[in-house]
Amino acid sequence: MELLHDAAKLLLPLVIIMDPLGNLTFFLLFTQDQDDPTRRRTALIAAAGAGAILLLFSFSGEALLQFFAIGLPAFQLSGGLILLIHALQMLHLIPQGIKTTSEEQEEGIAKENVGLVPLATPLLAGPGAVTAVLVWRQQAAEFHDLVLLNGAIIAACILTYLVFASARRLRELLGVGGIRVATRLMGLLLAVIAVQFMVNGVQALR
Repeated sequence: MELLHDAAKLLLPLVIIMDPLGNLTFFLLFTQDQDDPTRRRTALIAAAGAGAILLLFSFSGEALLQFFAIGLPAFQLSGGLILLIHALQMLHLIPQGIKTTSEEQEEGIAKENVGLVPLATPLLAGPGAVTAVLVWRQQAAEFHDLVLLNGAIIAACILTYLVFASARRLRELLGVGGIRVATRLMGLLLAVIAVQFMVNGVQALR
């Protein structure tokens, strides 16, 4: 039971940060001229690409932070701030822009293969997701903690693929209003997670 609880503590925030439901509109926009098999392949590329990026930071993040002599409290504070900004955007309290600019969105529409850019990154494996993975990697004291983190990344990417692969049906089922409500609820949860990141960082400095 404790193992499942620890896994859920990583998986649920990561899914919220990656925000597959909130990114559903972008996915449908970028794949509007694709048929269903091509759209599913794009969904697979996006989910697998995001997973590869996050796993890369999971395995190399500790060495990266040590190279730049960055302590965990500093990363918790800065990471919490990034997540809070992202949460406020999900709540539509501040303008969008931390993940993609309007120029990147226009380029995404024009590209033939949008699975890697901008879907895999920066939409899915963006600053918030990378930051969270790096913080959790620093907190992984034992081998099973690292296994749980990597398992959560893989599970989140599988869930993202399933959401994207069912994009049209989900949009018909939830509608634009339903997707917005779900995104704002996840934004509220993410705001709480972000504040907790910063509280942990302040406490670690004492």
